[in-house]
Amino acid sequence: MCEGVLVDTINKWIRTKTFSNGVSVTFTMRQSIVSSDYSFKLNPTNSSKNFKYFKNILNGKIFGNSYKRYGKELKMLVVLENSVNNRLHYHTIIEKPDRLNVSQFDNLIRECWNKTLFGYSYIDIQHPSSISEEEGWVNYIMKRKTKEDFSTSIDLENSSCLYLC
Repeated sequence: MCEGVLVDTINKWIRTKTFSNGVSVTFTMRQSIVSSDYSFKLNPTNSSKNFKYFKNILNGKIFGNSYKRYGKELKMLVVLENSVNNRLHYHTIIEKPDRLNVSQFDNLIRECWNKTLFGYSYIDIQHPSSISEEEGWVNYIMKRKTKEDFSTSIDLENSSCLYLC
C-alpha cells in the first residue's frame, strides 16, 4: 500500500515538470568493462557516474564556461531501468537547445555518449511531435514493471529538471 502511494505521488509530481523541446532518449550501456588493468561490472552507482560524465560533456559543449561558472545546463529527467534480460539502461528526456537543429543535437548526444566508459553505441532518439507523444513517453519511462526499486529509479543527481522547472 505504502509503495503504491509513493509511486502515485512521484508520478503526479513528475508530470508537473515541463520541457520545451524535450527529446526522448534511451541510452544503452555496456554491462561490464574488462581490460588488463581493471574490471568493472555495471551497477546503479557507476551507471549514475557514467551518466554524470555524459551530462558534463554535453552541457560543456552547449554552454561552454557558463555551465561550470554560472550553472547553466539543459533540463533532463533521467530514469534508470533494468530490462527483462537484466541490462541496465536509461530512459531520459533532454531539453534540445533552440539554436541546434535536430540533426546537430542528435549527433552531439551520440558523440558525448560515446566518450563515456559504459556508453554503448545503440541510442534511440525520438523527437515527440505532439503532446500525446510526450505524455506517452513520460508514462513509459515512469512505469513500475522494469524498475527494481521505483523510489530510486529516478536518477536525482542527474535529473536537472527537478529543480530547473
